[in-house]
Amino acid sequence: MGWHDWTVPADSEGEERELAQQLFDLWDQGQGISKSELERRTWGDGSSHGRRFDRFVRRHLGVSTSKPSKQTDRISELELQVRSLGSHPVGTHPTDIEVQLQHSRAACLAALRIWNDPQASFRTGSFSLLFVAAWNSLALALLQTAGIEWRRLDAGKPVLREGLEVSLDTMDLVSRAFEGDDHRGLRENVRFWLDLRNCAAHRYLPVLDISVIPYAQAGLLNYERVLSDEFGDVYQLAEHLSVPLQLSGFRDPDVLTSRRRAQAALPLDVQALLSRAEAASPELLTDETFMMRVAFIPAVPASGRNPDAVAYFVRPGEVPTELSDMLSRYVVMPKTSRGPRPNIGAKRVTEEVQRRIPFKFNTGNHAAVARFFSVRPPKGEPDRTIDERFCEYVPAAKIYVYNQKWIDHVVELVSSADGFLEGTGRDPTVKGS
Repeated sequence: MGWHDWTVPADSEGEERELAQQLFDLWDQGQGISKSELERRTWGDGSSHGRRFDRFVRRHLGVSTSKPSKQTDRISELELQVRSLGSHPVGTHPTDIEVQLQHSRAACLAALRIWNDPQASFRTGSFSLLFVAAWNSLALALLQTAGIEWRRLDAGKPVLREGLEVSLDTMDLVSRAFEGDDHRGLRENVRFWLDLRNCAAHRYLPVLDISVIPYAQAGLLNYERVLSDEFGDVYQLAEHLSVPLQLSGFRDPDVLTSRRRAQAALPLDVQALLSRAEAASPELLTDETFMMRVAFIPAVPASGRNPDAVAYFVRPGEVPTELSDMLSRYVVMPKTSRGPRPNIGAKRVTEEVQRRIPFKFNTGNHAAVARFFSVRPPKGEPDRTIDERFCEYVPAAKIYVYNQKWIDHVVELVSSADGFLEGTGRDPTVKGS
């Protein structure tokens, strides 16, 4: 494209996207055309010194053409860390979403402290109260982020109580924040804790603690996964959350001999709640987001002392035949493991690929390769996570993050001229030329 066939932007989204591509191509080709000159040629005004060009290209192509300083990046990272710890940089104020998110994490951490305290005397009752509060605030944060109605309405107007807007009930919030069959186990797990909170209120039921371990572990991992997926790893409660629920207080073999006998001591309404959960459909019982089952198997240590109850983690269907009769009396929990999550920004990926190949490689090239490998959706489609092996989309920050495996994958493709053309749709330019 040359100056003779320069086009004026039109009103339609498609034409503006086409113009954005033309402007980006002219700037990216390195022909000495500045952003300000491109702005003057396009809009008759170059006074923004390239900032309008940056915003226009980023909005329509999703490509960043600005180069913030390392100091700017560092300040942004530090601000995010401060916010994730529940504080705020001087001169800033928390948004409603941040307030809900901080409230949620504080409630969940308080629930964990009580559960993991071997001297806690009201463990399940306190945990259920705080855990439900954590999910309530987390669902509010998600709905407010997505712009979905979270308030209770009367004739189309928000209901007020002492001048404040009243939110929907917890299960209504969770159902709106986690729609679809994929989240059924998560919803039912929250429902279990909500019902248990109502049943266990004001009653001392230590026998209940051992019976709810499968639901506590599943609910906690659900919570951690949502925090990471929706708000980024910086908000996680722990870098690697496997089994944070202590087994202290549950080591008496007499208690472990028969779970049903222990539950028989509970009030009838609590027994009914547990029975209802255990009588769920086979699909729900095998859903690890609803419950995770653990087997307590007596083991005699080398010292010859009285055996403790040792937790072994097995998946349903993988239990040895000789243990099947024994395990039928216990609860079985599969332990899921996951590798490190993607945490490398697109800018760093581009810099690393550029360093390792003989060609010039920019963010536009990287976005094209991500779409070529179907790691990111095609242009025009909503941003989302497609291939978790390489990349994740963080909705709250509206960014993609990648892992080292992805960098190696891209380098392998674009190191050759043919591969570069195939992946980016453009002929490569040798560095220094």
